[in-house]
Amino acid sequence: MSRKPAPRSSTRRNPTAKAKRARRRSAQLQAQSLAQRVLTDLESALSRLATLDLEAIGRQSGFIQRAFRKLSILAFVQALLALSAESVLSLERIAGAIAQAAGVSYTKQALHKRLGPRLERFVAQTAVAFLGQLTQRQAPALLQGFKRVLLHDSTVETVPKHLAADYPGGRNQKPCKRAALKIQFIADLLSGAVLHWSLSGFTRNDQTAAPDILSVAQAGDLIIRDLGYFCLGVLNQLALGGAYFLSRYRHGLKVYELNGQPLDLLGELKAQGSLDRWVLLGEARVRARLVALPAPQALANARRRLARANHDGRSQPSAARLALLGWTILITNVSAEVWTAEQVLAVYRLRWRIEIVFKTWKSHLGLHRLNTRTGPLLGLTAAIKLLFCALVYRQCHDLELLDQDPRHVSLLRLARILEQCAALVTAAILNLSLQELLAHHFSHHLHYERRADRKNYYQFLAELG
Repeated sequence: MSRKPAPRSSTRRNPTAKAKRARRRSAQLQAQSLAQRVLTDLESALSRLATLDLEAIGRQSGFIQRAFRKLSILAFVQALLALSAESVLSLERIAGAIAQAAGVSYTKQALHKRLGPRLERFVAQTAVAFLGQLTQRQAPALLQGFKRVLLHDSTVETVPKHLAADYPGGRNQKPCKRAALKIQFIADLLSGAVLHWSLSGFTRNDQTAAPDILSVAQAGDLIIRDLGYFCLGVLNQLALGGAYFLSRYRHGLKVYELNGQPLDLLGELKAQGSLDRWVLLGEARVRARLVALPAPQALANARRRLARANHDGRSQPSAARLALLGWTILITNVSAEVWTAEQVLAVYRLRWRIEIVFKTWKSHLGLHRLNTRTGPLLGLTAAIKLLFCALVYRQCHDLELLDQDPRHVSLLRLARILEQCAALVTAAILNLSLQELLAHHFSHHLHYERRADRKNYYQFLAELG
């Protein structure tokens, strides 16, 4: 009896199956390589922190007024960085991590004495030094002529009203106290470097914070900011310092021709449909290029609805202002030889990246989970959380440079992954295994505190005989 021929392998029937398996294997190896890179980078945090002059940063911020005697400033910062991935921060937990990193006894009472704005400034300045020197990615053609591309924006977190004295919120006609934490943030779009952050109440608005950029900007930088930071004096100082700016136009600002004659902006736009012209802005006559392009009708209508809804109740937006909302109007000091009018608008859209950064912080990195017991504790926990936020922002930049996947690295998804692996992040920074980290928690945080004023569940049980 003749034998039936052996069935062909699935690979021979489907020549692409082997290629698919090879691609999956390659993707797995790439993912393992990226994961190892993240862990290696976290584990090397201590050696990179050691290269910083932390004592000088501490003295400059006012945090260090005399030498640390019981523990090293390096161990202090390492503990804060290791804690930054954790969701809930108590004074006891922070002090315990500092003691673990330093290998000495350190109480929450000792830490409480150090709380305050000086500690917040120290953490912020340390983060800038730690995350400020990063690899510059290859800039796209439209940005190659600039040294850095700086995004400056802010985000707000509402906090309990008992913190209104430290972090005052918005005011209205009612005598109700409100409290809010406002975070100003400046980062380089091309390198992922964190250049500045500060904490304040809501009453320090973006207009007040507009000059913050002057301490960071350098000649050749491009600064992209929202309308809330519009300040002609600051824009003029940036231009005089050799930096470039790109901003929305503020409605109501007087516009003049270069010869000093007033410009009828609405009339020109109605007559020509668009505009691209060097002008003088405001009574200070700041020289800038004004670019106005017609907005899609749906967008223009949405802007008008928003303008009508957001007025303060005392006056409706004027007909001229509503008409001008039919155009996207931007100002810059970048010449037409570098960018066309359409390219000006395309570059301004990059500002949306900072909104994704803030969404990442709030949705996946627990920025809203702050210790709001006291104002100083709120400031410290916010600064610690921002350390992790800035670290994830940097990791996204580094992984994108290494990753070969055409889908690109998602900041939102990376943040979700690292938040889910918070214990792994903490262990890596403290150079501990997961078992050693768990053992430390069991040793220091597993049992009830001894309290003379109250009894725990098991003490009540013991009294029952």
